[in-house]
Amino acid sequence: MNFKTRNTLTVGLTGGILCGKSTALRAWHQASAFVLSCDELVREISARPSVQKKIQVLLGSTDRAAQARQVFTQTQTRRKLEQLLHPLVEKEIACRLKSAKACVRVIEVPLLFEADWQDKFDLTIALVAPQKTLAARAKKRGLTQTDLLKRRKAQFSQEQKAALADICIINDRSTKELVVKVEALQHALSKIYNVK
Repeated sequence: MNFKTRNTLTVGLTGGILCGKSTALRAWHQASAFVLSCDELVREISARPSVQKKIQVLLGSTDRAAQARQVFTQTQTRRKLEQLLHPLVEKEIACRLKSAKACVRVIEVPLLFEADWQDKFDLTIALVAPQKTLAARAKKRGLTQTDLLKRRKAQFSQEQKAALADICIINDRSTKELVVKVEALQHALSKIYNVK
């Protein structure tokens, strides 16, 4: 399934943990793009009773913290969970894109390259941030370095994502500056792709 349609620009937005994907997505929304977050879609889909039952059988627990620990420490379990959820997320994205009015559509996909979804988009963008900045953000959110490392191991590195993406945004300063970068990029892409 592919998310591209005529006369639109469909962007896959990715990046590592704490790189600012949610902030960038909000900025695109403010710049009049249609936006979707795969993290939010996963939460919605996982809350469906039929899906919840399958997750509980797979993980053997109903406790969300225990489930998260298992997913971030057991590769095989994580892959099985992804095999369950990714097709459902893909279907939901395609469904929501049908009713999108904006010509620029930005979909935040944390595991965009890991899931091999890059060809579903017209363009891919990776957000990266220096390790010092990430450490400060982790501390602010109450994440330990151990938690952060476990989560990072479940994804490609920032360097890999940056190398695979069509465009790389370095988010090393304030939220305001990231918003300015997104607005400038939105303007440039609208001109390049002749969409509004």
